[in-house]
Amino acid sequence: MDQSKIWKGNWTFVLAAAGAAVGLGNIWKFPYLAGESGGGAFVIVYLLCILLLGLPIMIAEIYIGRYGRKSPINSVKRIINDFNLNKLWLILGWLGALAGLLILSYYSVIAGIAASYIFSSIPASELNPAEYSVEHYSNFKSSPLTMIFWHSLFIGVTCYVVGKGVVDGIGRAINILMPILFFLVIVLCIYSSVTGEFIKTFTFLFNPDFSKITPEVVITAMGQAFFTLSIGMGSIMAYGAYMPQEQMIGKTVLIVIFLDTLVALLAGFTIFPIVFSNPELSVFVGKGLLFESLPVAFHSMPLGAIFHSIFFILVSIAALSSSVSLIEPFTAWIEEEKIFSRLKGVIILGLIAWFIGLGTVFSDNIWANYEISGLNFFEWTTVLTDQFMLPLGGLLICLLVGFFIPRVELEKDLNLTGNISKVFSVCLKIVAPLSVLLIFGYALS
Repeated sequence: MDQSKIWKGNWTFVLAAAGAAVGLGNIWKFPYLAGESGGGAFVIVYLLCILLLGLPIMIAEIYIGRYGRKSPINSVKRIINDFNLNKLWLILGWLGALAGLLILSYYSVIAGIAASYIFSSIPASELNPAEYSVEHYSNFKSSPLTMIFWHSLFIGVTCYVVGKGVVDGIGRAINILMPILFFLVIVLCIYSSVTGEFIKTFTFLFNPDFSKITPEVVITAMGQAFFTLSIGMGSIMAYGAYMPQEQMIGKTVLIVIFLDTLVALLAGFTIFPIVFSNPELSVFVGKGLLFESLPVAFHSMPLGAIFHSIFFILVSIAALSSSVSLIEPFTAWIEEEKIFSRLKGVIILGLIAWFIGLGTVFSDNIWANYEISGLNFFEWTTVLTDQFMLPLGGLLICLLVGFFIPRVELEKDLNLTGNISKVFSVCLKIVAPLSVLLIFGYALS
């Protein structure tokens, strides 16, 4: 690999990996899933999944990327060649790149809605804010042209950042965006805790009712752990290629997971105090929590319009930090194979993601009445990626690194010794694969 593409300093990789992990999964998905799935019961299972599944698989995925020093597809190809493995393992590299592109297609639509909300606080003079909020969200989704505009804008910004290159584009953007993101989430958390119901939120998130832990809650928590850590999307593997050789993978992954989990919990402490302080709002509203309920809550709070805009700036930054990582795996492969220049490649990939994303846009309006087995286009795309492609990618990573990379090789590169090495091996070879198979079993049932 061109040494100029390796990030200088350990913190650039930490922030980049955290940026790939921290996104809509933390700020949009985690709070509504926690609300729907039993609060503290879900949080406990989710944290266990992060440690037992997310930690070992993320370490293994970064290992593949740093070992190969190329795009996920070519990093896997190098491992195949060096260890004389079956060429079918290339499926892993292609699967991650395709999953990232598919996720970007709908991710940018949701992120575009969030970006539009920066300028869409409920007017102070509005007498029925709840009705106004529901109507505004409904009108927004029913307008294909409006949704396409914001979808296109977000895809365009993503392609611009990635097109600038690994160091000048992604590296520089991440070093600016991530500190702003952490600052904003802390400010909003303090604001919500002071003006909202902090004690109720703490009890809801950390006083679990274990009777609410059902197979569905466990499967949901495992799926969220994969989604929020960007496991199996190829992005973490791609970033691993740019990781400094002297940086310790295990220690770095612990920091990344800590930051990712911290943002998810802070998002909970930002959103739930506001919801609990408004009797007409509920934590059980699902996907509408972000776009229907929160604007109503901000409307009733001091300086609500200002903090409404700040919150959706935060959501947009988090989404952008993740979206650049979703398109990088395929972009890196196109550049390596000299099919196109980086800029031309990212434009073509962006157009493909944009075109597929139109299906998600139309799912709320033109194609609203068209479903297959009760699911619309957007729902089928999320099921395909979240319940099949990402878990399959995670499973293949476990099998490849756990069973086909010599243990001596792993221990040397990962600096693992004694009991730590044994625990890592058990989680990678047994706990994580069996858990992923459980996800598949549930999805197919």
